[in-house]
Amino acid sequence: MNFKKFLSNLKFDSKDEKTKKSTVTNIVILGLIGILLIITADFFKNSSNNSITGSITENNVKNTKAENDGTKNEVKPSKDYETNMEEKLKQTLEQIDGVGKVQVMIYFGSGEEQVPATNENKTKSVTDEADNSGGKRTTTQDSDGSTIVTSKDGDKESPFILKEYKPQITGVCVVAEGADNSVIKLNIVNAVVDLFQLTEDKVNVYPMKK
Repeated sequence: MNFKKFLSNLKFDSKDEKTKKSTVTNIVILGLIGILLIITADFFKNSSNNSITGSITENNVKNTKAENDGTKNEVKPSKDYETNMEEKLKQTLEQIDGVGKVQVMIYFGSGEEQVPATNENKTKSVTDEADNSGGKRTTTQDSDGSTIVTSKDGDKESPFILKEYKPQITGVCVVAEGADNSVIKLNIVNAVVDLFQLTEDKVNVYPMKK
């Protein structure tokens, strides 16, 4: 069939031509909109995947060897924690009959310790080699490693902490109004020993200046 001749024989009135041109234009516009929507959907999908990458799942988190491998992070005890502990001890001791006003100081032997979550990476490779004499040699190589799991908060990235150990209290000094009484002084010592699991030699109690 001669398509060129066939097309030349087709006759449309001006109204039909305008209608067909309008239809073709609409189809082209709809096609462009569809392509734009597909591109936009792919963009947001990729962005979502990027944000999910590196997220923490319970199955990936392993803490074996965390303490033995020296992955604890030691940080200085915060002043808020120190002040809070001293204030609580002060309020507790002042409730004991005969103690009166109290001033306390707590000694910390170490900073806070944080244990981050880690991912263990174990790989094993086996290599078979043949020599010219027909022999065969197999080489096996194992490698172990671990990486610290991190979490993101906006642009900030920080280790994901599994455990946190508060600083150890190594000594307490108490100055109290009623400490000149031996019975009250003993009560103060016993209270501090019980609260912080210290030995008596780690607790010093003195009468307050009058």
